[in-house]
Amino acid sequence: MEQTANDAFCRHFSTLAEELDPLHTATFLKGVTVLELPPGRKLIRHRMPVDSIYFIVAGTVAVSVEDGKNSTLLSVLGPGQWLGEVSALSGELMTSATITTQTPARFLRMRHQILEDLITTNQAVANVLLPHLVLMLSDRLRKSYQREADLALAQA
Repeated sequence: MEQTANDAFCRHFSTLAEELDPLHTATFLKGVTVLELPPGRKLIRHRMPVDSIYFIVAGTVAVSVEDGKNSTLLSVLGPGQWLGEVSALSGELMTSATITTQTPARFLRMRHQILEDLITTNQAVANVLLPHLVLMLSDRLRKSYQREADLALAQA
């Protein structure tokens, strides 16, 4: 049986859904569409425009940066993770990484403009979403610094 957007969101983003409460979760989910992709598809391309934020509810994706013909894998993400948040928060529409599906994947997609409108018009939603975004970004930054440190030690 196919999961509804609400079921998928509540299952994989349970803390966020609980903090939003059912009414605000429903308000939030009015702004999403479901996107399903097969393995090997590029959802987002490095240094290309992106207009949406994605919530992974099924499957895994590879996050990489590209320099010419070279590609460096940064991480693998799965259900419960967000994508496209850097461009949504910074207003910079160019992406910072390439996102490629590794398995069949399902996303809840919210256009940046819908997210911005929701955050500016609904204080309850903003008070929940923004701290979660900040925590996720700081966690990714911390992991990035750790990878850099590990790489530097390995080369020493």
